[in-house]
Amino acid sequence: MKRSLVVFMLCMSALASFGQNPSSKYQPATIISVRAHDSSGKNATDRMQYDVSVRVGNTLYVVLYTSRGSNFVEFSAGNELLVLVGETTLRFNDSLSGETDVPILSQKAVPPRSLDLTRICGQYFSLKLQRLSEALALTDAQVIKVRPVLEQEAGEVDEICFNPALSQKEQVEHFEKIVRASDKQIAPLLSSSQLRQLQDLRKQQEQKARDLLAEHNVGKQS
Repeated sequence: MKRSLVVFMLCMSALASFGQNPSSKYQPATIISVRAHDSSGKNATDRMQYDVSVRVGNTLYVVLYTSRGSNFVEFSAGNELLVLVGETTLRFNDSLSGETDVPILSQKAVPPRSLDLTRICGQYFSLKLQRLSEALALTDAQVIKVRPVLEQEAGEVDEICFNPALSQKEQVEHFEKIVRASDKQIAPLLSSSQLRQLQDLRKQQEQKARDLLAEHNVGKQS
C-alpha cells in the first residue's frame, strides 16, 4: 500500500497541475445528496427546487437548484462534474445541463477524504481528459484524437498502481515514462500555443511531484 501511495501522489500532482491553470478556475466536484427544497416561503415558485449538497475539495456547499423542465437532478447524487466557485454562486458545468449558475445557501468545511487508490486510478482517464481539454481549450476534433492516447495512458498507469513487484523508484520511472510517451503523441495534435502551455503545465507537475515525494520521504524518516 505504501508503494501504491507513491503512484497516487504522482497521479494527483499530474491532475492537479492542470486544474491550477490560471486561465480556468473550474474544479472537480461531487454531488453528495439531493432533497426537495421547502418552497412554501415568500419566494415560492411553480418550478421544482432542490437543495443540492456539493463537495468541492474540503468544502461542502448546499446550493439551490431550480428545475428547468427536467428533474434529472433528483437522481444525480454521486455524479461528478466541474464547478466554478463564486462568492455567492456555484456554476455547474456538465454534459447534461451545460453551464448553470446556482445560489449558495450555505457552506462548511468537512474533513479530508481518506485516500481511495482504487477510485483515483479508476478516474485517471476521465479526470485528465476533462482537465486537459479545459486547460488547453481543446476543440472537439482534438478531443477525439487525444482520447485514445489518454485511454492508453490510463491503462498503463492502472497497471503500476497496485503492482507490489515494483519498487518506489521503479514506480516513479514507469509513471514518468508513460506521461512522456503520451506527450509525444499529443504534441503533433496541438497548436504552437497549446504545446507551449502543455510544456508549462508539465513543469508545474514535475515540481509538484518532487515536492510531494520529498514530503513523503520526510514522513517516512520521522
